[in-house]
Amino acid sequence: MSNYEKIIEKLESATLPKDMDFKQYYESLQEDKDNIKRPVEFIDEIFERIQGEVKIQGTPMPWGKTAEQFRFRAGELTLWSGYNGHKKSMVLGYTSLQFIKQDEPVCIASFEMKPASTLFRMLKQATGTKEPDMDDLERFMFWTDKNLFIYDHQGSLSPERLYGVIAYVAKELKVKHMVIDSLMRVIAGEDSYNEQKDFVTKLCDLAIQLNIHIHLVHHVKKGKETEVSSRYDAKGSGSISDNVHNSLVVWSNKAENEDYPDVVIKCDKQREGEWEGTIPLWFIPDCLQFSQNPYRDTTKWC
Repeated sequence: MSNYEKIIEKLESATLPKDMDFKQYYESLQEDKDNIKRPVEFIDEIFERIQGEVKIQGTPMPWGKTAEQFRFRAGELTLWSGYNGHKKSMVLGYTSLQFIKQDEPVCIASFEMKPASTLFRMLKQATGTKEPDMDDLERFMFWTDKNLFIYDHQGSLSPERLYGVIAYVAKELKVKHMVIDSLMRVIAGEDSYNEQKDFVTKLCDLAIQLNIHIHLVHHVKKGKETEVSSRYDAKGSGSISDNVHNSLVVWSNKAENEDYPDVVIKCDKQREGEWEGTIPLWFIPDCLQFSQNPYRDTTKWC
């Protein structure tokens, strides 16, 4: 037998059986056949891009200078990473005030802080006050009443249980932003790579199916904290940063180096946006706010 005949024999043996029944595949196709389209069906959307008429989609950050750079779009997952103690959760809590202001309900699942601690911190941020009083608290409660929910659970929990919470708040409470703080409370093992990959993939699927934005907080490996880390420094599997739509790294200037701002948010991945870069911020300790300029202007949210 020639080499040619040997190859043909192998190819034929590798083909599907002639009597294979494809009926089951065609049945499953019924719901997807309308999604198979020709390029011309997208011509209007493409032409808008040619004309530069595509509006920036998504909810902006709290800082006006970032409006044209980054947005939180429905159907996406953003990874918030950084060294332990570098204000990831605090920045995300402050960012959540923007969601509330935009009338986009947010649910915060902080597995490391008690709800009262999370809310007290957000109260100071929202009122711009070092020592909020009863009037501030009442105003904050009215302002957040319809657009802020807290999942009251501390400690670890299973991914399946969390998926149920996400589905419920999205469908029943119309939540548009889900904050998960943090990944290690759901998948504890740093070397549980397959579990981490499955978890992040499922969160992406849920974001798309429920048309919400999911925010996932995660720690990075120990390193030189005087330098800003990247998404590749995230603990565990590389599939975490590979699968998320966006990556925001939060870094604090703990050495108080005058050449740097107090805090930096580094965007090193934005799948549906062209911009990547750093956002300098200045911290206001009294009210836990983050200003976009070194003058540290305080903002009154409510």
